[in-house]
Amino acid sequence: MHRKTIFSGIEARDIVISLMVLAIVFSYPEFLSRPESLVVSILILGVAFMGHELSHKFSARRFGYWAEYRMWAAGLGLALVMAIATSGNFIFAAPGAVMFGASLLSVPKKKDVGKIGLAGPAFNIISAAILIAAFLAYPARLLLTAVAINSWLAVFNLIPVPPLDGQKVFSWSKVIWAAAITIAGAELAFVFLG
Repeated sequence: MHRKTIFSGIEARDIVISLMVLAIVFSYPEFLSRPESLVVSILILGVAFMGHELSHKFSARRFGYWAEYRMWAAGLGLALVMAIATSGNFIFAAPGAVMFGASLLSVPKKKDVGKIGLAGPAFNIISAAILIAAFLAYPARLLLTAVAINSWLAVFNLIPVPPLDGQKVFSWSKVIWAAAITIAGAELAFVFLG
């Protein structure tokens, strides 16, 4: 009997490479003097990035579509260049995306595409809300960093331009898109006010 795997070999490789590049980008240049910051970055991004992408993947599968994550080598390269060129002051996070579809002959429904697109940012919005509550109870820099990463991933991905999630959500429901970007924006603002 053939066992269905959660990740293909290519997908697992792409996730690991993307996670490592993002960890370097988000912790640059701090990890050069404090290597432990790279480990912290891997842990926080492991949850934020993996949760985002897996939310897309499992949402697509719930609707009956094939779905796998694929890295975008050019996006990862640009992320590294931007981090180095700006000394880590500007983060460009477009490491790849979950590709999904029913078959070569069919196109996913607009409503399904919108819901699948919303799944990733929704994960980050919910995570940021939980982390804000934790930060208010126990103000720690690490918690605020995790809020920043989750809220930034949500806001960035909700920009309504292709191929970002925001375009998919905006095309499906402008009201839901507006609510999501408002909440994510408020969470990001909290980081700067907190």
